[in-house]
Order: sequence, then C-alpha cells, then structure tokens
Amino acid sequence: MRFELSQNSNSKINEPAVEEITYKRNKPSKNSTMKDNLSNLEVIEIEHKLDSSENKCDICHEEMQVIGSKTKDILVYEPVKMYIERHITYTYACKKCEIESGQANIITTESPKNLITKSIASNSLLAYILSQKYELAIPLYRQEKCLQSLGVCLSRQTMSNRTIACADKLDFIYDKLREKLLLSNYIQADETTLKVVDTQGKESRSKTYMWLYKNQSCDNQIILFDYQKTRSSYCPKKFLEGFSGYLQTDGYNGYNKVDNATRIYCLAHIRRKFFEVIQPILNDKEVLGRSRSLIGFNYCEQIYELEKDIKKNYNSNEDFYDKRYKIRLKKLKPILDEFKCFVNEEVENALTKSSLGKALEYAKELLPNMCFILEDGHLEIDNNAAERAIKPFVIGRKNWLFCKNQKGAHASATIYSIIETAKANNLIAERYLVYLFDKMTGIDDFCKLNFEPLMPWANEIPRCIKKK
Repeated sequence: MRFELSQNSNSKINEPAVEEITYKRNKPSKNSTMKDNLSNLEVIEIEHKLDSSENKCDICHEEMQVIGSKTKDILVYEPVKMYIERHITYTYACKKCEIESGQANIITTESPKNLITKSIASNSLLAYILSQKYELAIPLYRQEKCLQSLGVCLSRQTMSNRTIACADKLDFIYDKLREKLLLSNYIQADETTLKVVDTQGKESRSKTYMWLYKNQSCDNQIILFDYQKTRSSYCPKKFLEGFSGYLQTDGYNGYNKVDNATRIYCLAHIRRKFFEVIQPILNDKEVLGRSRSLIGFNYCEQIYELEKDIKKNYNSNEDFYDKRYKIRLKKLKPILDEFKCFVNEEVENALTKSSLGKALEYAKELLPNMCFILEDGHLEIDNNAAERAIKPFVIGRKNWLFCKNQKGAHASATIYSIIETAKANNLIAERYLVYLFDKMTGIDDFCKLNFEPLMPWANEIPRCIKKK
C-alpha cells in the first residue's frame, strides 16, 4: 500500500488525501523465459532413426523414406565430477656429454603449477570453494559434506587454510581496485556488524564491522569491503584517504571526518523514519489522514515519483544525466524547499522524544545536504545501491554466523570484494577467479605483474567469463 498526494494538492494541508495504489505486472511467457535462460548452453543433437532392419514397410516390405521430423528438448543435469590429475615428470640426461666431459647435461620436464605452492588443490577447485562460500553463502562445513557425497574427504580446516591463502594472493588485486575507487568523484558507503571469535576462542563482546564502499559508475564498477574492529570515524577517514568528491551515506556522523568529501544523505532513510510512525495506523484511514508524519512521508514519495518519471522518459537517452540535472533544478528543488520548510515548522511543536519528533529531527539534520543532488545529474537520491551491494555479505553472515579470527574476517573482506566487483561488471565470478589464479600462478612478485588486463572491465577478459 502506498500513499501519495495528488499533483495539484498542497503538501502543507492538515488532512492529506490517502490513495491506495495497486500494480499489475505482465509476466513473460514460460517459453520465452526458458529460451532466454538456456540460450548459452551447449546443444547436443541426438537423432532417432530406424536402422536398416526396422526401416521396412509392414505391408509391401519396401524401404521407407523420411517425410518429416519433430524436435524435443530435454535439459540434462550432469553431476559434478572430481578426479586427481597425476602429473609424472621425467628427468633426461645426455650420456654422450657425460662420456666426453664427465658431466651429463640433465633436463627435467615441468608439471603444471598451482596458485598455492605445494597444494594439491587446483586453481579451479580453489575458485569453486570461494564461489560456493562467498557467492552462494554455503559455509565450509556444508561444503565438506557435499564433497564427501562425491567421495572426497577434504576437511573444512584445509579449505579454511586455502581460503586465507587465496585472499593473501588476491590482496594485490584488491589494492589496485582501491586505487581505482579513490579516483572516483562519487562513492556510496555503508557498514554492518560482524561477529569475530577472540583469541580465547570465545565470541567477542565488542562489535566489529564490515564497511562497504562502492563507486557509482555505469562502467568500471567497484565494490570493496573493509573489515575493521570498530565503527570509529577513523575507519572511513583512513580508507578514503586521497578521495575527493561526493560521499553518500546514511545519517551516521562517523563519515563526517572524511577529508575533501561532500556529504550527501539518503532519502530512503528519511522516508523510513516517517513510515515507522505511520505504519501502526495504516489500517485506520481516519487517524492516518490527520497524521503529520504522512505529510513528511508523502514529500518523499513525490521525490521518488519524479525520479521514476525521469528514468522512464529519458533513461534511454545518451544525455540522460544532463536531462535529469535540468529537470531536478526545475521540479525537484521546489519540493525540497517545501519539505525543509515543513520540517522546520513541525519540529518546533513536536515532542522531542516522540516518534514523530525523532523523525523530524532526523530529517532536519539530513535535508540541507540533500540539496547537493541538484549539482550533478549522476548523483542518486538514496544510498540503496550500497545497501544492495552489502546484502550478499549479510545473507552469508546468516549462514556462517561468525569469523573464527580477524585474519579470516580480513580474508572475507578481500574475497567478497573481488566476487561482488566481478558480478557488478557482468562477469561469472567463479570463472573470473580461475582467470585471476591462472594469471597469478608462478609469479613471486606481483608488483611486476601487469594488472590492467586483470581488471574486471578489461578488454582482455575472455568472452567465456562474461555473462551473455
């Protein structure tokens, strides 16, 4: 249920109109969905023909001719197959050189190298384990059971050690992505809690945090996680050192310490505060109609409707952001000005500790900085993109509950960053990990490695890694 003011109504009136809106979605046909989803799969054709002994007419016994055919598609699942590649290397010696000089010329063939030296795990197995945990949120103990069903006894301790070792290797890519992120002029940020077991093996009483930073770009998207022990303002200040531009977050004051950042707040959080007030009275339209919180909520709805119309009408245009900038100056600015006036007037009469009073105080603090979205059409009105980006971590946390130590938490931040950045750039994360591992295998000093072809948006990325 949504409540909106009509276009011709005054937002300051005491009894705003309440309108219930329903939506009807057009569902795609079953056949079109199947065809779109399976178009990238290999097709194996199997012909069912009569053999020579059966291809005889029952009446005249003459050979029969094909007059038509029908096709039936069956989607086949082939179980995962795991096996051991046993590489046998040989050593060769030149007997002639040994006879003539007393020293034989010896050559030894080489076996393939793995990312983790002296590990039996192939690069593809490492990528599979990381993808299962950090993309599909399958904890290691469940993976241990799945592997046992395939006849493979690989303990979760071993997989955990390999995970941390992979994260140490991927830190190089993480650092390069962070350098690229700091060159952006628009970053969204968010943070959430994380449980970490202390050195005595007990759950730490103090909260630790996983921070998220995301650039807002159509191309070269970057999503980075950063594990920290506290929610101190020092954390974003340190991570974003060197950044200069717009920083969009919720109302947490810890981000105020970031140097050279223009703070933009999130309209969704402002709307949420007003909605929490009217939610208990949604079914009582008489009481709802007299609610001052409904007026504040409807201001937010007007802004969202305007943004929705802009995207609907101009999203396909090459100059979309310029169009949005101009329309916002004309239509959004008056709404924001009225909204601020409403909040400033109402907050004087509202009880400070009441739900309405808290919503108004929150809006009063954040609304002035919302005007910065009028400066650039690339800026969004809310921080929802960052909240969506941090959601995979939150879902995974529900399954694996906590990190065993801080080293594991840092490793999780690194791997989540690589996988979510790959997904944001329309890559198949598991295949991208294999690609990175293959390129990094056998290299001792990553500083000498050309990292540009390894970036998720690089033209050198093989087509099989990209989603179709």
